[in-house]
Formats: sequence, structure tokens, C-alpha cells
Amino acid sequence: MRSMTRVVSIGIWLAVGLGIAVPVAAQNTEPSTTVQPAFEIAPEAYIQLDWRNYRQSAVAPGTGRLEFDTFEVRRLRAGFDGQLRGVRFELTLDPQDLGGTLVKDAYAEFRPGNYEIRFGQFKPPGSRDYGTSARTIDFIERTGIGGELSAQRDLGAAVHGDIGTRFDYDIGLFAGDNNGTSRRSGLTAAGRLEWEPTNDLVLAFHGSEGRLRADDTEPENGLEGRLSSGYRFFENVYVQGQRRRLGGDIEWSPGRWQFTAEALRVRDERLGQGVDLDDLPSLVGIGTSLSARWRFASRRDVSIRFETLGFDDVGGDTAMASVRPRAADVRERSARAVTFGGSWGLTRWTRVMGNAGVEWFSDVRSAPEPDRTGGYWTLSTRLQIELPGILGWRIR
Repeated sequence: MRSMTRVVSIGIWLAVGLGIAVPVAAQNTEPSTTVQPAFEIAPEAYIQLDWRNYRQSAVAPGTGRLEFDTFEVRRLRAGFDGQLRGVRFELTLDPQDLGGTLVKDAYAEFRPGNYEIRFGQFKPPGSRDYGTSARTIDFIERTGIGGELSAQRDLGAAVHGDIGTRFDYDIGLFAGDNNGTSRRSGLTAAGRLEWEPTNDLVLAFHGSEGRLRADDTEPENGLEGRLSSGYRFFENVYVQGQRRRLGGDIEWSPGRWQFTAEALRVRDERLGQGVDLDDLPSLVGIGTSLSARWRFASRRDVSIRFETLGFDDVGGDTAMASVRPRAADVRERSARAVTFGGSWGLTRWTRVMGNAGVEWFSDVRSAPEPDRTGGYWTLSTRLQIELPGILGWRIR
């Protein structure tokens, strides 16, 4: 019965995608007058050098519990993008990025009509925070939504296009939701719908659905709880069954200001994960974020962000709440943080960032120190250097 439900659900996702794409394609009756080069390619690369200071933290940086070190090459990305006779392509590698695979993006994309089809490895439609490039984000690290709850890069195919002048859609089918990690789900459908009622306002809704399978010989495959400091306050557990994400976001950009709000809920089933192979209550993770940015000069801005992230199971609270990987009652844990940030583009290809963030935790037993739940500050600085975007080759 569950397998049939899964097949029907994926079928609905695909039907919606095709139902949108075909009528939109039919609208493209005007021939293009733009002369495209037969071949063009341009190299792309950037490096991010990070320094961090974890004030009053008893946890050693660069460990599994606190993943970022005091100094590290956070990202070292290199690759190229271009097009060959109307087919756009991109390849990006990063040996320094945390988790996943060496290959970050590797896809081809073409436009058969008034829509685009992309296939390969890339970001699935979903969270605004995760969908924003790490090269252009306002803060040094993503929120818990973008870093932990959101579906991550994977192999798949997607269709993206417009509905009229105010709606954009993006829908795809992927082999999983985080290629190269133990937390990866199986076949996953994902979609995002954006509405732009005015030129400075965007509202979006997104979701995904996949299938999980636990293996006793592998690490726990549930989601972890970390905010932007990289400190782990919630350890993943074994999950099996359906994984469903539902979220939404708003972006309002009046003048030099930009305000963003986002929320995401993830529910993982735990079928057959009890001591007697019985079904356990599903695990739920919920994240929210609010941010504001003021761009006071060209390539210079200041920002502030508030975020929360929490995990609990859907069962009632008991006296047996635990942090064990197969706990019948998972102990509820949550965290919140405020981050102040600034960014200064020294040149078009050099950027300096600074963040000061403070975090609080609901459970003192999951905090960095056993005698206090809050006031944990992280100070961080980043130097980002890009390959000048003046290189490349074009053949007509």
C-alpha cells in the first residue's frame, strides 16, 4: 500500500510538471532573433578563507561536534560554464567543501521552448537560502534551513519556466536529496512555485518527497541539528519510510533594503526502527529565519538575521525521552541564534565579510557547556577571492 502511494505521489509531481511545461511551451510562437555563438566557454573559480573565534566554548573546533575550524579553506571551487549550439553546461569541483562529493554541479541545460530542461547534478528546487550561491550569500554560513533541513545537490532532471508574467515554476525528479552522504533519501520529487505580485516582492512555496531506508551497518541516516556556528545540538537518528518537506519564503526588496523570511518543515518516518522492529513516531524538524540587509554603497552592506531550528517526534512526551538513535521518545531539542554581518567588496573579484553570532539552546544537556544554555558567541571573518570574469572563449 505504501509503495502504491509512493508511485502515485511521484506520478502527480510529474503530471503537474508536464501539465505546466507543455502549455507554456505552446506560447512560444515568436522566433528568436538573437544570434547565439556556436560555442563559448568561460572558467570560473573562487576561494573562501575563513577565520573563526568561538568565545567561551569548551568544544574543540574542527571536530564532529563543532565542524568548522578556527582557520580553514572553507571552499575552493573551480570549473567552467558555457554553451554548445544552444545547450548550456556547467561543471564545478570543490575538494574542500564539507561532506558530499568532489563534484558540486555538473549539468546540461537546453531551452526547447519557453521553458528550460536541466539534467545532471545540481541543486533541487527548494529553500531560498540553499538556492542562493555560496559566493553571494549575505552571511558567512547558511541558516539551519539551508544547511541542514533543505534538500541538497543530487542527480536528476528538472523543468523550469514561467506561467504568464508573475509566476515561475521549477519541478524535478532526483535520485536522492544529498548525494554522497549517509542522510541521503532515495528517489525524490521536488518543486518550487514563485509568485511576483510586484517588481520588488517574491512569495514562494516549495516541497519535496522522498523515500528513506535505514541500514544497521551504516551510520544514522536522519537529519542533524546545527545552526550557522556549526555546533551540533541534535544528533541524527535512524529513519525509514517517507521524507516530506514543506516550506515557503518571502523576499521584499524596497530600494537599498532587502527583507527575507523563510520557514521549512521536514517529517521523517521511522518505520520498523523500534527494539522489536515496531514503528516509532515520525521525527519532525522545523526551521525559521528572518533577515534584513541594507546596501549603503556599491558592494557594501550590513545585515542582521534571526533563526530557529528544532527537532522532536510526533509522539507524546514521556519520562523515557532519550537521544539514542532508536529512541521510542526522542528528546526535544531546539536552538536559536542572532547573527550580525557586514560585507565589503574591495573589487569586483575580492570580498571581505565579518559576522558576529550568538546562540541559545533549549536543553542544557545539548549545549556546549553543561551549566548554561545561552550566550555562546562566534566571531568570524572571510576573505573571498574570485577568478576575474574576463576570461573565456567564443566561436561563432
